[in-house]
This record gives sequence, structure tokens and C-alpha cells, in this order.
Amino acid sequence: MKKRTKTVGLGLAVLVGLAGISIFLSVSKFGAANPFSVIGGLYQICFTDAQYAEIQEDPKVIIAKPASSNALLIGYMETRGYAENEAGRSGSRLEFTQANHKEYVDFSVNGFYSLWRWRE
Repeated sequence: MKKRTKTVGLGLAVLVGLAGISIFLSVSKFGAANPFSVIGGLYQICFTDAQYAEIQEDPKVIIAKPASSNALLIGYMETRGYAENEAGRSGSRLEFTQANHKEYVDFSVNGFYSLWRWRE
């Protein structure tokens, strides 16, 4: 009975450790606390025809296909009624305006995905 309790306790400790590591990696790499939404978004852009997948709502985080993703982001924002303000661009941060409202999007890309993170 004691051996079984130790085994179950060790198994739970390993599961909690793995969950903690996956949440830490998800937050540090993608800015989203839910690792399952990150995995789902990566699956969508890698194995389906989806151009992008929203992995978090507030603050908004989107993963997109890496090919021509800058144009894809600008097109996405235009469908929402925003226009890019090129004068407001600062490094990898893009500025989009709609009337008196501005949204800032941090844009990064690597060989596997493009990451769009909204900033206030």
C-alpha cells in the first residue's frame, strides 16, 4: 500500500511539473497562458489551410503562417477597419489607426510561425 501511494504521489508530482513547464514555455514564447490553445494554433497553421489562428483573446495574440505574414497582418487589420501608420512604426512594433483609436502590434517571425501580440 505504501509503495502504491509513493508511485501515485511521484506520478502526480511529475504531471504537475510538466504542466508548470508547459505553461511557463507558453507564456514566455507566445504570451499566452494556455498551452493547449498554443498547440491548437500551431496545428492549424502547420497542417491546415488556415493563414492565422487566434490563441488568446485578451491581450490578443495570433499565430500566423510565416510566408508574407507582414502583408497578412496588414490585411487582417484592414478587414477590422484599421490602417497602418508607417510613421508610428518602431522596430517590430506596428501602429494601426481607426478614427481616434490606435492599436499597437508586436510582430515577429521565424521559420515556423509569425507571432502577432497586441499592446495597449
